Formats: sequence, structure tokens, C-alpha cells
Amino acid sequence: MTRAALLWTTGAGAVALAALVLWAVPFDWSEVRVQQATIAAVVVAAGWFMGFLLREIGQQLSRSERLRDAHRALYAEIQHNLGNLGTAEELQGFGQEMLGRIRDADGFVPFIPRERNDTVFRALVSEIHILPRTSIDPVVQYYSQLAALDALVDDMRGDSFKTMSPLRRADIYTDYIGIKLRLIEYGNEALATIDAYAKGGRRKARRVSEKRRAARREAQA
Repeated sequence: MTRAALLWTTGAGAVALAALVLWAVPFDWSEVRVQQATIAAVVVAAGWFMGFLLREIGQQLSRSERLRDAHRALYAEIQHNLGNLGTAEELQGFGQEMLGRIRDADGFVPFIPRERNDTVFRALVSEIHILPRTSIDPVVQYYSQLAALDALVDDMRGDSFKTMSPLRRADIYTDYIGIKLRLIEYGNEALATIDAYAKGGRRKARRVSEKRRAARREAQA
């Protein structure tokens, strides 16, 4: 049950309970004191409920605004990195060219830059719980792959990579390109899911994410 449904169910239950008490207890409604007490009780209960309802509405609006801001920031960061990576075809072509040079056994060692493409995500980690399940899964999947890439980059920038045999160096560079290709795939899934959530809500985002994952499983089969 959602939070909103739980709140409305609780409110309806409180009203029903009050109505049951008024019906079951034999009050003398002709008494002025009974009328005054009833009116006072209704006013107090209504005031409490309205105050509670307004606070909940305010919290929901604040959460929705924070969610939109988080989605926009993550979308911009992921889109920027995917733009730098280029298309899968371009990356594969570049990778093949570099692998050819590495395997020539002339001591060529490619320069591997260290990048920082998770600044927004790191800033949002403490509030990652505001993301819905439909978008948090592809987002975390993308940034987990990015973390794997960063770890491999650190290894490839070390002295041990430079002293490896050309074939071993080529194997590691193949893994490097493979991680980047998967990063493009995961990034596009995250972007599509965030965009679907903004346009059609949770259900549309779930359909988009599930469709992409099913297509990936079929391609791997």
C-alpha cells in the first residue's frame, strides 16, 4: 500500500470510528452541553486532520521536487559522459585501432586518462533513497559500471601495465573497451528510464527498463 493510500485509509477509519461512537452511545442531543461538546470535538478533530493533511501534502510536494531535481542532475551527468564516449561503433573502431598498435610489439603503451564522471552521483548518495525503484536500479547499475571502469583505469596507469607483454596489455585494453561499451548500454537505459518516468510516471519507466533488459538478455543468449 502506498503512503497516500495509507493516509486516506487511516483518515476514513477515524471518521468511521467517530460515527460509530456517536451512533452507539446514547447521547441526549437536546442538551446544550452535549451539543457544545460535540461541536468542539468536531472542530478540534477537523483542525488536527486538516493540519496533518496539509503537512503530508507539503512533504509529498517537497519530495516530488527533490526527485525531479535529482533526476535532472543525474540525467545531465550521464548524458554528458555518454556524449564523450561516443557511439558503440565509434568506440569499437577506436579500440581496434589501438589494439593493433599495442600488438605490434614495439613497446606502445596507450595513454589512459583518469576522468571524474560521478560528481553529481556522489553528491546525491546520501539522498539516493528519494529515487523510485524503477529509476534507482538502472542508475546504480550505470554508476557501478563506471566505478569498475575507474578501478581498471587506475591499474592501467600504473607501472605494471607498462611492463607487461604486448599480448597481455592488449587483453587488458580489450576489457577496458568492453567496460566502456557496457557503460554506454547502461547509460542509455538509465536515460531512457528517467525520461520515461518524467513523461509517464512509475509504470512507464518500469516498462521501458524491463524492455531494454529483456532485449539485452536476448542479445546475450
